Amino acid sequence: MCGRYVSPSERAIEDYWHIGARNSGRWIQSFNVAPSSIVPMLRLDEQGELQLASARWGLIPAWWKEAKPPTMSCNARSEEAASKPLWRQSLRTQRCLMPALGWYEWNPREEVRNARGRLVHQPYYLYSPNDAVLAFAAMWATWHAPDGQPITSCALLTREAAPSISAIHNRMPVVLASEQFDLWLAPDTTDEQVQRAMATARSDFVGRAVSTRVNDVRNDDEGLIEGVAEPPS
Repeated sequence: MCGRYVSPSERAIEDYWHIGARNSGRWIQSFNVAPSSIVPMLRLDEQGELQLASARWGLIPAWWKEAKPPTMSCNARSEEAASKPLWRQSLRTQRCLMPALGWYEWNPREEVRNARGRLVHQPYYLYSPNDAVLAFAAMWATWHAPDGQPITSCALLTREAAPSISAIHNRMPVVLASEQFDLWLAPDTTDEQVQRAMATARSDFVGRAVSTRVNDVRNDDEGLIEGVAEPPS
């Protein structure tokens, strides 16, 4: 799964997608985005124009009846999302992109000591050497809380890891190529086309070991993505 990632600046998103500056909501760039954070997303507005908006990372479907949001709803397995009640409506009709610079995974086969001397899994920063900005395939929903407040939320889709990073972790986000953006966002894209886009998404990724400082969500600075010496094999 992808439980932490790095979000771009608003300017980087506007430049990459060639959209003008506009009020995008309450999110700020983060080098340690955690579930339930407010994050940027791109979707089509009612006029069919690309819109930069903000959403809670952790999908709450419109039909959700409980007062508390569902847990473990920041990621959806692409292989089963179309058949799961939590995801299927959003995947069918409310697809979006989640801009990112890269994401973190923890290698369960490598242990290192953190600042307190405790043995923990080695964290890695995963990214593309070919593109500074990435687009996670994602979906969104708007739920009305018990007090009537509308809450827009999103979740990214995951797939089997690319061969270049599978030794670090067996799953990764579905990262779309630029030529797939329009198809992914279009309301008339068929279920078959959606499945094909996820199956043929990008795989040009590399990883580098980073500091265990990333384990603490209170740490949020560019130093988190700097490489450290990998543990001996």
